[in-house]
Amino acid sequence: MAGSTPRPTARGWGLLASGAVLCGGGVGLGYLAPGVLGALAILAVALAVPVAGRPPAARVDRRATATRVRAGSAVTVVLDIVPGDDARSAVAERVAGPGPAVVLPLGPARTRIRYLLSAPRRGAVEAGPLSLVRTDPLGLVRAVRAADDVPVRLLVHPRHHRLVAVPAAGGGGRDTSSASVRASEGAFAGLREHVPGDDVRQIHWRTSARRGRLMVREHMDSASPGMTVLVDDRYGPDELDALAEAAASIVASAPGVPVELRLAGGVRSPASAGATAHLDVLAEAGARPGSDFPAACAGLRSAPSGPAVVLLSTKAAGDDVAAAMRVLAARRTLSLVGLIGPGGTGDEMPEPQARGRLLRAPDAAGFAAQWNESRWWAR
Repeated sequence: MAGSTPRPTARGWGLLASGAVLCGGGVGLGYLAPGVLGALAILAVALAVPVAGRPPAARVDRRATATRVRAGSAVTVVLDIVPGDDARSAVAERVAGPGPAVVLPLGPARTRIRYLLSAPRRGAVEAGPLSLVRTDPLGLVRAVRAADDVPVRLLVHPRHHRLVAVPAAGGGGRDTSSASVRASEGAFAGLREHVPGDDVRQIHWRTSARRGRLMVREHMDSASPGMTVLVDDRYGPDELDALAEAAASIVASAPGVPVELRLAGGVRSPASAGATAHLDVLAEAGARPGSDFPAACAGLRSAPSGPAVVLLSTKAAGDDVAAAMRVLAARRTLSLVGLIGPGGTGDEMPEPQARGRLLRAPDAAGFAAQWNESRWWAR
């Protein structure tokens, strides 16, 4: 890999510009001293190039003590550099995460370097590549050479809070007061528009002909009762961080209950994927302003037959809360709408339904406190 030629730093460019002005002015006006001074300035920058030199080629073996961490924690990154000790070269590591990328200065090149990488918020963090840097004593020129290495990717899971676990499906939260409700397990749930991959045998031809587009039947999934969590991902990182934190709390606090995670933008993590996969999805979730939230709510009609939890930002309109409540009211188990964020939606909120509960909280910690206090599934 070819090395980088030393190039002037901001200080070096300033000295070159000053030297050029002094040389030009001194020669043009017939003053010898300014001309000599300008020439010396230019010569100083020129001599700094061989003094700095080019950094040597290096190979880096990078590893982290963990590839998944919780927001607010830190991980140790270990760099093994070959060849190592080089007092003339400094090393710097590029780190890109949810925010702007930064370059971490790590001091002189050594055979092994350890540093602590903090992860203040959820997201994907990439550590690397490493660069070797050489400069002259006056800081007039600088040469940078990228090492031969492979960056390490870390997933930062959302913070989560302790929640009282919802009883397994079939226990608490199930409304069995109506024989018709009990008989609806595995029953027809409704119609939705056809998407690639749907079973053609589920197409409802009469409705498709009437509407002019293919419509398919949806059925309740009675074979895998559990909990379904739907996260509204239409808003910015601050709003989504709070919702992801609440969803992560539900996932982490329900080890005995299968949980299916859904994002309004269409991403799904089935219950069979497990808690770690759910947390990975929440770590990488990004805002999708164009998500069809009412359609995502309608999809809960065919969700597993256990409780459903819909998490919304307070930036959501009252109509969105009403859409979620209408779907939850049609389910056979007590379910929940969580409205999380400072303030309110500004719209009149719908009244809780027979099988739908509503919790409002300023943040994920407040949501956890209300969840534990209300035990909404037992009412």
